[in-house]
Amino acid sequence: MQQNKPRPLEETRAEITALDHEIQQLFLRRMACSEQVADYKLSTGDAILKPEREKFLLDTLGAQVPDDLRQEYVSMLKNVMRVSRKRQYALMLSRDPSRLDLHFVPRNEAPQTVVYQGLPASYQSAAARAMFPDAPVIDHVATFEDVFRAVAAGRADVGVVPVENSTVGTINEACDLLVKYDLYITHSHVDRICNCLCACAGASLDSVRTAVSIKPALGQCQSFLKAHGLTQQEAANTAVAAQMVAEAHDPTLAAVCSEQAASLYGLTVLSYNINDDKSNRTRFIAVARGLSAQPEDNRISLSFTLPHCRGSLAGALSICADHEINLTEIHSRPLPETPWNYRFYVDLEGSLCDPTVCAMIYQLSEELSTVRILGSYQNNESTETR
Repeated sequence: MQQNKPRPLEETRAEITALDHEIQQLFLRRMACSEQVADYKLSTGDAILKPEREKFLLDTLGAQVPDDLRQEYVSMLKNVMRVSRKRQYALMLSRDPSRLDLHFVPRNEAPQTVVYQGLPASYQSAAARAMFPDAPVIDHVATFEDVFRAVAAGRADVGVVPVENSTVGTINEACDLLVKYDLYITHSHVDRICNCLCACAGASLDSVRTAVSIKPALGQCQSFLKAHGLTQQEAANTAVAAQMVAEAHDPTLAAVCSEQAASLYGLTVLSYNINDDKSNRTRFIAVARGLSAQPEDNRISLSFTLPHCRGSLAGALSICADHEINLTEIHSRPLPETPWNYRFYVDLEGSLCDPTVCAMIYQLSEELSTVRILGSYQNNESTETR
């Protein structure tokens, strides 16, 4: 039996092009209608997102499509509805900027008091000095939470904490405290981190049995520590670990810390650059009491919570994609006392001085359960090794 020859590809493509042109004209007509809806809702104060109407349209129109194409059609229709809302939000915000309630304060580029967690010669102290070299007072406290308490209470102008490491990932405690104390990121600084194994005079790699350091630093050096059979003991900070080892005078103890910390606390470096990743980097942030923004900022941090329904996270991320905003990081944290619900943290490229970014945040704030801006800042990277 002779089979029919398939239609020439050029003919099919020509028909697709013609259909795409028809779709384009229908799209332009639909967006014009969306703008009329925005005008109406701007005058009435009505919400743009109407979940019940969208569900009605998806159910009704989807039922009119063959079963084997229904899922694809509904997906397309959802995208059309979402970009229609995007257009409406942008128009309404451009005509009434007060809809996105942002209260900026001048950025403090010359703080009088900077606080960090740990001791002198820690990576945090080096980051604090790199970010604010002219600060008259750079002080240290015992815990991350003490940093946030000091800034929130006004005892310090700025606090510096690590927030992310290229080997072990996000430092969740810093993110949670940022929300808890209602502070904002104003500066960011990335440093190359070179961990060393350091011990008291007379110790050697053969005598050391236990490595002491902060948990992220230990995590950055797992291959080395396991290869040498070292037990791992946590300390509050790399410099705190160095001080502990120095005071113990125990040749079985060693600190994972910087070469500068070893020098300050009188330790001997037994092995240099013991990181698993030799390009190991940590990002530090400075936090302050007010939200600030400048045109040259290139990074924004947000947190948000979502309705507990199917597709809510995908919808939120699609909004960012619709605005052509690049997300550089996303992670989630459990919400206290609400099992299986989460707060999401995202970093994205841009500045709060950019109308496109503000339109995206406005849409997110209207459609998600909660949205909080955590900061607008420059993300700078150092080439130095600490």
